[in-house]
Amino acid sequence: MAGRWAPDRLDPKAYAPRSFTLPVFYGDLDTNGHVNNVAYGRFFEHARYTTHHDIGLLSGLGNGSRLIVARVAIDYLAESGLGEPLVVRVRLGSFGRTSLIEEQAAWQGDVCVALAEIVMVHQKDGVAAPWTDALRDAFAALRPAG
Repeated sequence: MAGRWAPDRLDPKAYAPRSFTLPVFYGDLDTNGHVNNVAYGRFFEHARYTTHHDIGLLSGLGNGSRLIVARVAIDYLAESGLGEPLVVRVRLGSFGRTSLIEEQAAWQGDVCVALAEIVMVHQKDGVAAPWTDALRDAFAALRPAG
């Protein structure tokens, strides 16, 4: 399955510099001893929320402004299990007038085991709204270094 992705999706250096090393617990496993598909959603969500907090994105919201997750797609590329943590990275995929795509990847050791694509919409007072300069600036931190 990894062959259908552009090589940069599988390259840790193609993501924002910050990474999250998250332990895999026994409760994250399915009956075959592999990380459960639902657990990947939790790993990706934790990394995304923490990243948004760290880049000041959450403090840039308010006054009726919020981010809505409109779509989440996760692709599983390889089996993973106990023994090594997952390392999750985030990057900005594309930026539109009122929405954006964030891309995430998880590695266990040197193997990229899962990819996620998240579509987020900026809303103000319950309707899609253009990004503010402050929010655009915050999301710029999700671009790869260099």
